[in-house]
Amino acid sequence: MEHKLKNHILVYLAGIIIIFLLISFISLSKSQNRFFHFSIVSQLTESALISESLLLMMSSEVPQLGNNLKENDIDMPDPSTLFFEFSSGITPKNFTSLLGVELPGMNMISNGTQMGGMGSGTAMAIESPPPDFEKLLEEEAKENQPEQDENIQAKKNANVFIYHTHAWEAFLPLMNDTNKKPSNASSINNNENVVQVGSMLTKQLKKRGVTAIHDKTNVTASLHERGWNYNDSYKFSRQTLQEVTASNEKIDYFIDVHRDAQRKDATTATINGKKYAKLYFIVGTGHKNYEQNLAFANKINRMINEKYPGLSKGIYKKSKSEGNGIYNQDLSKRSMLVEFGGVDNTRSELKNSSEALAEIIQEHQQNALKVNSAK
Repeated sequence: MEHKLKNHILVYLAGIIIIFLLISFISLSKSQNRFFHFSIVSQLTESALISESLLLMMSSEVPQLGNNLKENDIDMPDPSTLFFEFSSGITPKNFTSLLGVELPGMNMISNGTQMGGMGSGTAMAIESPPPDFEKLLEEEAKENQPEQDENIQAKKNANVFIYHTHAWEAFLPLMNDTNKKPSNASSINNNENVVQVGSMLTKQLKKRGVTAIHDKTNVTASLHERGWNYNDSYKFSRQTLQEVTASNEKIDYFIDVHRDAQRKDATTATINGKKYAKLYFIVGTGHKNYEQNLAFANKINRMINEKYPGLSKGIYKKSKSEGNGIYNQDLSKRSMLVEFGGVDNTRSELKNSSEALAEIIQEHQQNALKVNSAK
């Protein structure tokens, strides 16, 4: 009995000391308290799994705590369930936790910051799993790949550069196979993937007097030739951007066109009876000047909301802990990553959204010229 009492006293003393140290640490100035700004610490302190584990340990040492929980109809965590969650990363009764283990991007569903959206549907953009490059390249001989819209070097006066870091991201209706699994919505046929959207956007900008360069590089083949993989995608597109900016100093806008992996109900908007593929802007916060890109995205998003309420899902800020975190946006203050719709959006819906975004970009460019001329 005496030995057990001593153990309890030691536990209480240790708890008091830990609490005292934590309070002292939290009281430090922000410059000294960077520890709490680490994403991993933030995730731990907000984790239900960690909270339940601490609750279980505390109740084992303080029986009265367990009794109080039962009196208030609060179920105690099950030790075997907690062990399973810790070891597997899967939460029973939560199917998305299984997807998070198997599919890249799904485990980030609750991270990041979403802002400025007016539409409905799931906030977080979902990235498709990496495709089988070998399988995609087998299709190359069967497909007639379109050439560049125009010679990149010849467009010295271009203001917009449109490209595709994940050029294989495709749309099921454009692949004429709506029964295909969404995870298999990948293609190097530029009539089926996001390159088609880039062509639509380029055409709509041209109609409005905005000169754009559209890069239709077969990213899948280029990565494969270098012995690179999916994880090197942004390194490859960075090289492309650096080459273009070196020979085209007048480019002000850099648009990386992607496609969300969510289904149609979350990626489609109806505005005045017309269907659109929703737009979603991703801003990487992993570089020191990201506020400039965020301000640009906010401006474009605000203009879209004014003219096409519900078209934009808003802006999603992503750090390095959630992905690339930079997305080559450190190369320009007017760089945007845009998710055009999802795997189920049709050609007409994508075209309508391309027209809307082209209109907004042209208007933004005109406003910027007016401001510069007034200086």
